[in-house]
Amino acid sequence: DCNGNAASVSVNSTEGCDCNCSAGWAGATCDACADGYFGASCENQCTVAAHCNGNADSVALNAAGTGCTCNCSAGYFGATCNTQCTSAVHCNNNSAVVEVNSAGTGCVCTTCSAGHYGTVCENTCSSATHCNGNAASVSVNSAEDGCVCTCAATYYGTTCSNQCTSAGDCNGNAASVSVNSTEGCDCNCSAGWAGATCDACADGYFGTSCENQCT
Repeated sequence: DCNGNAASVSVNSTEGCDCNCSAGWAGATCDACADGYFGASCENQCTVAAHCNGNADSVALNAAGTGCTCNCSAGYFGATCNTQCTSAVHCNNNSAVVEVNSAGTGCVCTTCSAGHYGTVCENTCSSATHCNGNAASVSVNSAEDGCVCTCAATYYGTTCSNQCTSAGDCNGNAASVSVNSTEGCDCNCSAGWAGATCDACADGYFGTSCENQCT
C-alpha cells in the first residue's frame, strides 16, 4: 500500500490504508521524495552543512529535483558557497568593505582604505610616486581614479613639481620665499632689496648688491 516506504501503516475510517512515510518520502502512498530530499531512494537531504559548506542562509531542492540550490550568506558565492570575499584575497588587503558582485560570481571592493584606489584597491597614493616626493599629504581624488597632492611648503603644481627658491624666483636676494594663492612665488626680500623679485635696491639703499644704506 505504501511502496515499501512507510515507517508504519494504519487503517483509516473508510477501511483504506494510511501511510506514515519514512524519512525522505512523501505522498499518500509514499511514492515521492519529501521536500528537500532527492535520489533514487530519496536518501539525500539538502542541508546547509552538507551542500553549502555551512555558508548559506537557506538551501532548497533544485528545479530538476536532482540536487540542491544554496542561498549563500553575505560575503560568500559559488554553487556551494565555497568562496568568501575578503580584503586580503580579493582587494590586496586594502578594502574596508568587500561584497559579492550582482551576478554572484565574484567580489567587489566597495570601499578602498584611505590612500588606495582601483578595481581591487591595487593602487596606493604616495608622495614619492605621485607628487615627486614633495607633498605634505596625498589623498585619493573624488573620482577615485588618481591622487591629489597637498604640496609641502615652497612647492606647487599638480604633482608638486615646482619649487619657489630665492635663486630661481627672487634673484638670490630673498630671505624667504613662499607659494602664493595663484601658485606663483612671493619673495620676502633680504635687507636692502625690493621689488616683486627682489631685483632692485630698496629705498635708501645703493650699491652693486644694495649693500649701502643712506643714513
